[in-house]
Amino acid sequence: MTIYFVMKNLFPNGKASTARVRCYTKGLTSYNIACKVILPIPLEKNNDPHFNTQVEGQFNGVYFKNMSGTLRRSKNIITRQFIDLKGYINTLWYLIKTLQKEDIVIVYEGGSFWHRIVANVTHLKRCKVVMELNELPYGTSSQNNKTARKRERMLKKVFPKFDMFLTISESLTRLAKQYSPHSAILKVPILVEDVNINSTTIIKEPYIFHSGTLTEQKDGILGMIEAFGIACKQLNKPLKYYMTGNLTDSPHAAEITQLIQKYHLEEKIIFTGYLNNNELITYQKNCLFTIINKYDTLQNKYCFSTKLGEYLAFKKPVIITQIGEAMNYLQNNINAYIIPPHNINLLADKIIEIVNNPQKSQHIGNEGYKLTQTEFNCMTQAKKIINFLSYNNPVSYTHLRAHETCADL
Repeated sequence: MTIYFVMKNLFPNGKASTARVRCYTKGLTSYNIACKVILPIPLEKNNDPHFNTQVEGQFNGVYFKNMSGTLRRSKNIITRQFIDLKGYINTLWYLIKTLQKEDIVIVYEGGSFWHRIVANVTHLKRCKVVMELNELPYGTSSQNNKTARKRERMLKKVFPKFDMFLTISESLTRLAKQYSPHSAILKVPILVEDVNINSTTIIKEPYIFHSGTLTEQKDGILGMIEAFGIACKQLNKPLKYYMTGNLTDSPHAAEITQLIQKYHLEEKIIFTGYLNNNELITYQKNCLFTIINKYDTLQNKYCFSTKLGEYLAFKKPVIITQIGEAMNYLQNNINAYIIPPHNINLLADKIIEIVNNPQKSQHIGNEGYKLTQTEFNCMTQAKKIINFLSYNNPVSYTHLRAHETCADL
């Protein structure tokens, strides 16, 4: 059995989605399950720093290939569309040529038409097709009648075409059951990679680190900055706030600037710009704590913040709002600081509490770390995934038993 990840994203380097696929493949290959990552179209913008340098290659034993033949998006819109079409066609033709009956295709991201056509091609080859569901379909953009229609099409027309689902949350599990009751479903929470690099920091004072977006809908950026400003007025200790990305790229740049001026944070909030993977890990590993300020939005009810696992892996205490899937794993004042959303003053109080009570906050960070060794561990979840896929794909189960590739099954 070979598992094909058809992924409309970046690999092997990228952001949250890439990290999740790396975790999947790391766990699966540790049990001798062959994995291939197929990338239909280039997604690196011309003005962005390079995430990747190889069109085709191997990463930790995983074969990957950009089917368009390039990594960067063209500046010319006509050329860009031609390259995308070429990549889509090459992807489908590659699957037709290479899929064997026992193989499994996992579709990771993309619109309803792309999911449908990959499912059809996979079934043409008599293979099982799986949807990796980590967000509410069309739930990351502004919600309007157009996105609602697209979501309805995905749920009613596309979901039933999939044999299996890997869901990241209980909410998405219920959604898959509702619209594809015949399909097998396995919930796979956020996954954590074991990251061991020698890192140093030139930052002498304690700091908070934010590695998410500079947006309000997804990450509550304005609330975090205001709470930080309130806390700084009451703290007698130095504290800074480092944030990835560039202020000018945020849709809330003017509002963020106003808050910085209001609370005199010009020397306390630093925007790092783009960070490569090692730089990002260095900042995460050496920060005092982080804040995950999710609001009660449609997107946040269904998703599960990947960066939670990253900080827990470094034993960092986390302040998090009481929203979404994380609440099925976290306990207030046990392994996290949990607060209701939209309570800026309480968020400021928790910032002050962590700074002034380092022993307690470190204990909470240590307790949170334990989750990364159990529920969020990519090796632990890989066993469950292999069992799940094999049980729901008898051909691959026979293939595995015959070759004794996973003694745990």
